[in-house]
Amino acid sequence: MLRDDSTTPAQPGREGAAMLLALEAFGRAMLGLLECKRCFVLALSRSSGFAVQAARVGFDSQVQPSADVITRLAHRPEWHRGSLFAIDPADTLATELLGREHDEPAHALAGRLSAGDGNDLVFLAGWRSIPLSAAEIACISRATSIIWATTQGFAQHRPEDPSLDKLVEELAFPAFTVDHKLRVLETNDAGRQLLLAKSPVRLDHGALVGPNSLVNNLLQQALRDTAASRSERTWANTIIPLSTDHRAFAFAWIGAAPSERHMDRLLIIIPQIDPAAGAKRIATAFGLPWAEERIVLRILRGEPPWRIGRTLDLTEATVRTYIKRIMLKLGINRQIEFFLLYILTLSPFVDGFREQLLPDEMALRDRYARLDRSRHEGA
Repeated sequence: MLRDDSTTPAQPGREGAAMLLALEAFGRAMLGLLECKRCFVLALSRSSGFAVQAARVGFDSQVQPSADVITRLAHRPEWHRGSLFAIDPADTLATELLGREHDEPAHALAGRLSAGDGNDLVFLAGWRSIPLSAAEIACISRATSIIWATTQGFAQHRPEDPSLDKLVEELAFPAFTVDHKLRVLETNDAGRQLLLAKSPVRLDHGALVGPNSLVNNLLQQALRDTAASRSERTWANTIIPLSTDHRAFAFAWIGAAPSERHMDRLLIIIPQIDPAAGAKRIATAFGLPWAEERIVLRILRGEPPWRIGRTLDLTEATVRTYIKRIMLKLGINRQIEFFLLYILTLSPFVDGFREQLLPDEMALRDRYARLDRSRHEGA
């Protein structure tokens, strides 16, 4: 059985991966050329008569043709009379292979051309609203050879999937790739230093854990959400707090590892707080003057109001007045939310418009509140 948009490669290694990429690119190009919705394309070995590689573009997971249908398609007698031919609307084989709703158009096109290396390329594309004329089919016959040569050449020179360990090593922040059980598979120097410090995360029998059960539950939920989004190809990522202690604030950014070869791996990044950069981003996003930006900087350093006043030669009362004024401008009501804004202003979509961030902000506020309660109850 074939999976959506691809099939298990029969060719090993890089050669098979390049062939699959070329077939998928060819299928997408044919959809645009023929104004169709779905395209099934395969590389057929001339010597054995079996499919070497196949791809399905535009299909949903409910359409799963059997191997017998694919074999019968590849050995249709029409191939001996021409390289391309229109599919009869009543052709049950084409309908079974492509799938068709009752209200969909009924015109399709099949083609076969040399794919090189002893293989032929066979494709079936549908469904068109109007049939193709003989003159159009002749033009498409020439176009298919050009499209295949182009896509095959591109796929063969496409860089390999990046190595995860090299990618992680290049990150400046502590970073980890983990499996679905949070077992650490790769980390970088910064991540190893963080594990040696055992704060805010540590290893427990090879798995990454936080300082308490609530953080561990948030980590597990983030992994489940990220894995689900990856299977649905929505590519979500999640931010969770690891600590709400002003003196040692930390959070984790969790997302899918950027590697098609490792679909089961997830990437966890633990950025280190940069008070100066964070204060600058918050001040820029909300139009704070320099006098208020320097207050935010020291809040992000975890300094209490009395220490901020001593550093800036202000009274503690004046500092508290500054903080209240800043919080009013930012629309927050707790100092911990300065760290929340630090996270949110890392987003390239902020541009000063906080209303765009409200759904994520509310979710993070809820997580901070639960983490704060847990920390105080534990104390």
